[in-house]
Amino acid sequence: MSSLQSSADIKSEQIAAEIRDAIRLGTLRRGTLYSARELGERFGASRTPVREALLKLADLGLVRIERNRGARVLGPDGRGVVELCSLRVLLEPPACRSAAAVMTTRDDEELAAQLAIMAAHPDAGPEYFAADEKLHDVILRAGGNRRLAKFVGELRQTLALDGRLSVPRYQSVETALREHTDIVEALRRRDGVAAESAMRKHVVRSGELLVSNTGEDSWGLVAEWRRWVGIAETTGERPLS
Repeated sequence: MSSLQSSADIKSEQIAAEIRDAIRLGTLRRGTLYSARELGERFGASRTPVREALLKLADLGLVRIERNRGARVLGPDGRGVVELCSLRVLLEPPACRSAAAVMTTRDDEELAAQLAIMAAHPDAGPEYFAADEKLHDVILRAGGNRRLAKFVGELRQTLALDGRLSVPRYQSVETALREHTDIVEALRRRDGVAAESAMRKHVVRSGELLVSNTGEDSWGLVAEWRRWVGIAETTGERPLS
């Protein structure tokens, strides 16, 4: 029974990933309602794994389940971006601190390799973002909590679905590379406190960058974001736009 359940979970996760990719590519249009039957035919799956996949995506704010009708494609709105980034602030810094205590030489080498790839692609193309994703995944998995690594990975993928949220702003790529370097160096020293602090600095700054770039009342959303993370607002300062 457990193996059957595991197989069902894997299938629903696969369908969820395929639907997420379809939303990103625009083959599933935002605002459009799709029935479970229609999606099942499109992705070659029965209704049960499709429904389970849609429930997962609804939790991430990518679709809205409409009773007896199907699921409407959404995508992260401004407030949704604030919530998703807030979860990263809650989860990634302490996970980074935990990872510092159990990191291996192999983990160090993998982090250094991903950092080198990021440095070699300052244009922030696909290679840069793939290495960024891998670097965070290595840190999360090093701590031994696979569920946490999977969940945070889904948060990052959800944010990446909106092209507005992955556009480099000002010196954001250069700054992000410096922040990642600080994280990796702290982990290499096995300094959990410094690693947690460096990760928090990174996810807070990148969170504000994403929030300010939603195009939806960015000033109000950034003010809310800063209140949430405890950053004092500078009088008269406007968010990135």
